[in-house]
Amino acid sequence: MEEFKIKNQAKLIRAFVNNNIDYIYEVFQKRPLNGPKKYDENYFDDFIKKAIDTYELGNGFYEELKQKLSPLKLSILLLENYLNEPEHLLELIKNIQNSLEELENSVKQRFEEPKLIRFVKKIDILYIEDNELERKTIDTFFKTQGINIKSVETADEGLYLLNTLTPKVILVDINLKTSKINGDEFCQMLKSNNEHTSIPIILISAVVSKNEKQEILIKTGANDIIIKPIDKLTDLHILFKYLKQN
Repeated sequence: MEEFKIKNQAKLIRAFVNNNIDYIYEVFQKRPLNGPKKYDENYFDDFIKKAIDTYELGNGFYEELKQKLSPLKLSILLLENYLNEPEHLLELIKNIQNSLEELENSVKQRFEEPKLIRFVKKIDILYIEDNELERKTIDTFFKTQGINIKSVETADEGLYLLNTLTPKVILVDINLKTSKINGDEFCQMLKSNNEHTSIPIILISAVVSKNEKQEILIKTGANDIIIKPIDKLTDLHILFKYLKQN
């Protein structure tokens, strides 16, 4: 974005799509002037990485872009295999068109449509935990209570989901080993964002002592902390207080 002096992410995505459309056209004309001599997966990986590496990781749009770009890239890479098979080629072109439309809709929804549209869907709890056993245990506990809970492994996944839903309360582990953003950082980001600041956030930690609890709450803006190990699932009942308030 800095290299091409593009400040708007939507414009960057459109530039990326236009570039690849031009590239496909050049290949079909057997004049790959600005790209490699043949389809090269590493070329597309590098191109996509260059386009999105400068995104702020916390905005959640990074994960959405990867999901939308993957089928587009795959269809483009397969084109060369079906140049002499019109039926398959036509199907692939339709797949590319569909992928482009989905990408365009995502950009439009993210940057152009009213923000309220993105927050229509409601759930009870968004739970972020990198330990699979703990995630499944707590997920099952709340579901048996009739609670609508969505459980994910990383903060990036959590941020992505917040584009399309609003939880009544968020439960997040502070130390997320498989995530680029730790739970305390995730909490600070949301509490400093006007769109999410009102959502109660409960932190879970095994490394925070009772004496440090108040300091962490002030620093992160979290509403409460549950200290591991969670010997009794009744420790989780604190979430019901916030569910009743919303």
